[in-house]
Amino acid sequence: MKFLRRNLSGLTDFSGRDPRGIFWPYAGVVVVVLMLVMGAGNMAFIGQAMSATDGMPNLIGMVLVMAVEIAAAVGLLAAAVTRRLHDTGRAGYWGLAPLLSLTLGLVGFSFLMRGIEKPLPGFELFFFALFFNNLLYLGALVLLIVLLAQPSKADANRYGEPPPP
Repeated sequence: MKFLRRNLSGLTDFSGRDPRGIFWPYAGVVVVVLMLVMGAGNMAFIGQAMSATDGMPNLIGMVLVMAVEIAAAVGLLAAAVTRRLHDTGRAGYWGLAPLLSLTLGLVGFSFLMRGIEKPLPGFELFFFALFFNNLLYLGALVLLIVLLAQPSKADANRYGEPPPP
C-alpha cells in the first residue's frame, strides 16, 4: 500500500522521481476505479436514454459526466506521471501529449451528439475529423505508456537522486 500512500499524499508534488514499482500499481488502481465509476454512471444514462420515447435522447449530460470523471483521473495521475517521467530522465511535459486530443475529442463528441439529432452541412467531414483526432489520441497515449514503461535511470539526473527501492 506504499504506492497508494505515496501518490495520494503527493497529488500536487510534481518534483522528484518515482520508480515503476510505485507508479504502475497506483495507475492501475486509478484506471480500474475510473472504469467502474464510468461504467456505473454510463449505465444510468443509458437506461434513461432507452426509456426515452420522444425521439433521440439527450446524451450531453453523459458527456459532461464523462468529462468530470476523466478530469478527476487526470488530476489523480498528473503528478505521478510527471515523477515517473522524471525517473526516466524526461521532462514531465511529455505527459501532456494525449491531453489536447482528449479534450478535443470530448468537446467534439458533444457536438457529434447534437449533430446526430439534426445534422448540419459538412457533418461527415466533422465526423472524420473527430475520428482522426481519436487516432491521434490513441497514438499519443501509446507513446506515453511506452515512455512510462522505460527503465529508471540508475544515476542522479536533473530531477534528483534515484528513489530508494
